[in-house]
Amino acid sequence: MQASWRYLLIISFVTVTCSNFEMKDIRSISNGLSFGMCHGYCQSSINITSNPFQLIASKQPNFAQKEFPSLQQQFPFSSNEWNQIISLLNSKIFTTLDDTIGCPGCADGGIEWIQVDWTDETKRVTFEYGRAIKGIENLIEKLRQMRKEYATQL
Repeated sequence: MQASWRYLLIISFVTVTCSNFEMKDIRSISNGLSFGMCHGYCQSSINITSNPFQLIASKQPNFAQKEFPSLQQQFPFSSNEWNQIISLLNSKIFTTLDDTIGCPGCADGGIEWIQVDWTDETKRVTFEYGRAIKGIENLIEKLRQMRKEYATQL
C-alpha cells in the first residue's frame, strides 16, 4: 500500500513539474486580426512578453494612408497578468492544432491568429475571425478582449 502512495506522489510531482516547466518556458504570446478589403486600420495586434513583462499593441492600414499612420505603443504588464494569460493556454492542445483552421480571410471574413513563442519553438495558428477553437476558447476570448482594449488606447 505504501508503494502505491509513493508511486502516486511521484507521478503527481512529475506532472506538476512538467506542466510548470511548459508555462515558464513561454517567452511571448501574440494575437492579431486583419481584414483584406478594408480602408483605415485593417490590422491590429498585441504581443505580450515575459522578459520584460510588457504588452505592445499596434494597428496599421493594409497600405500607406496619410490619415491612418501605423501606430504602436508599449504598455506595462505585470507578472500576475502574465500568469493569468498563460494559465489559459493548454500547450498540449495548442501545439497539436493545425496551422490554419477553416478558411480564414475567405470572402473577406477576416483573419485571426495566435502565436506562442517558447524558448526553442514557435507555433502560430490562423483561423476565421470570430471563431472559437475547442480547448483554447478562454484564451481566445481573453486575447480578443485585450486586443480591443489596448487598440482603443492607440
